Amino acid sequence: MKKSRGASLLSLKALNQLQIRRSIYYNAPVTRQQIADQLGVSLPTVTTNVAQMLADGLLEEYTGDSSPLGGRKPQWLDFRPDSRFAIGLEQAAFGALACVTDLRGHVVCRRELPVQNDYDAMLSVIGKYTDLLIKEAGISREVILGVGMGLPGFIDSSHNTVRTGPFANLTGRDLAKELSLAAGLPAWINNNARMRTLWREMFSGLDGIPATYVYLFVSKGIACPMMIRDNLLIGKGASAGEIGHTTILPGGPVCPVCGRRGCLDAVSSERAILRQLNAELPDQSPWDIRGALHAQTQGDPTVCRILEEAVHYLGLAVANVFNFISPGLFSVDGLIFENERNQELLLETVKENLFGLSFEEAKVEFLPHDPYTGAYGAAAFVVRQSLLV
Repeated sequence: MKKSRGASLLSLKALNQLQIRRSIYYNAPVTRQQIADQLGVSLPTVTTNVAQMLADGLLEEYTGDSSPLGGRKPQWLDFRPDSRFAIGLEQAAFGALACVTDLRGHVVCRRELPVQNDYDAMLSVIGKYTDLLIKEAGISREVILGVGMGLPGFIDSSHNTVRTGPFANLTGRDLAKELSLAAGLPAWINNNARMRTLWREMFSGLDGIPATYVYLFVSKGIACPMMIRDNLLIGKGASAGEIGHTTILPGGPVCPVCGRRGCLDAVSSERAILRQLNAELPDQSPWDIRGALHAQTQGDPTVCRILEEAVHYLGLAVANVFNFISPGLFSVDGLIFENERNQELLLETVKENLFGLSFEEAKVEFLPHDPYTGAYGAAAFVVRQSLLV
């Protein structure tokens, strides 16, 4: 019984430490009393935990303005952004990108990595460029929390394994362990679209996200990760969020990824848009998305039709998600939405297909497109896994 009680006390202490770190990270600047009130714990409990984090250099404390009613000036707490750092990597459809950020997502350095088509070669490159990134950042290994990697496929982050991924010899490997050995640092992995969700939550500097939150990522493929009460939904088999392979146009084009007809990927992904452009306008091939967006702004009728159809089906998918789970916020990230006309078309389709919510209640935001967002999100994942979960 004594062991059980001791273990329970240790568990409670660890839980208090975690809750206090989360409260400071997401609500800073904050006072000790505010933390105690929010968590329903005693002020001495907060003070003890804060003292340890101050001693570790994780937190900073400063004096605020006095209350208009007088009295002592409040002592505000926040994480010291430059006390720890994280390395984020994304191995995605259009290249490999890496960055170093501090605890609040400020980018210290970033670079493109050589693209590898072999698993072992990829690990070798990561080992080499980890040392280079640390040197460029001008920091020591001792203040780096670890390395995070995002990559497409079914990534089981809870077991650090890959069910399917971009390399034939990747399936079933303990990528996090082998990444840690290559980089010489703790390592975590997750799907690259889920990493973007964490960038939005932790590093974007935008307003906080609600309890149920959805992120639509439109690139070579289409993904739609979800966050429910601060937890990324992974699902059975790590396959949650694969909206790209839900049927949106029965009998439509064949998807080269899943092999079925009329999935969202087959009609609205960048891959689908370019395939259609190259087929219908071969004299102007090969197309890329930026070229297509430019042609759209110039009013090319064929390009406009193809992009408008793609955005229409994306709008239907967004409306379907609103009708199904009613998220508090829907973030949309994709190069095609750099054209405001495509934003307008998506919103028009959503508005026409909502049920149960007014258009004002269906909150959609368009995020600025940045090819490094996945790498930033991978760094955010390191901070989250190291300090906040």
